[in-house]
Amino acid sequence: MIGKWFPALRYWNLANAITTGVSVCGLLAMAFFARGQYPLAFTLYGAAILGDYADGIVARKLKQSSDFGQELDSLADAIGFCVLPAFAGYALGVTSPLGIAALVLYLAAGLWRLAYFNVSGLEEDGRHAYYTGVPTTIAASWLLLLSPFMLAGDFQGREAAIAGAFAICGLLMLSAVPFRKHGMMTKALYVLLPAVVVLNWLRFS
Repeated sequence: MIGKWFPALRYWNLANAITTGVSVCGLLAMAFFARGQYPLAFTLYGAAILGDYADGIVARKLKQSSDFGQELDSLADAIGFCVLPAFAGYALGVTSPLGIAALVLYLAAGLWRLAYFNVSGLEEDGRHAYYTGVPTTIAASWLLLLSPFMLAGDFQGREAAIAGAFAICGLLMLSAVPFRKHGMMTKALYVLLPAVVVLNWLRFS
């Protein structure tokens, strides 16, 4: 009955529910950034990244992978790892013309990176799989690692430094740099990201 009246819901499963949660966390994080509740906003930012890792694992374990799920994942990534970081940068004071340009570059690069991956996929060398360019999730994760610096208060050069980080991440997403899937740089984030979220609560709540 539900599938008759709401046909998209025929694809409802745990993996797709987690993917949907990524965009929900992104929206809620933006709301808390707008209200100046930064530790909570960055916690939801981190939850969105966690959800992006979890949905793929669940889809493979429960055999819930589908073309619909891949499309949904790409849309959720656009919200959680393109729009959300750029909004966070603005909320944290990146408001000069050059700063806005860096945020726009990051957002546009992330969207192009997602579209490029959808048509090109992964590359393999026989032993490992590689992305062409830094994935949006990784770029967003690097920016989250910088969040204690972003919250450290006003000091000379702060906005320029944050804007520079966004611009660099944007260029790396568009680049031909090979980035190994499940490599050490990714595995290190499993420890570093929760540590940064806790640090933000301890220092800035």
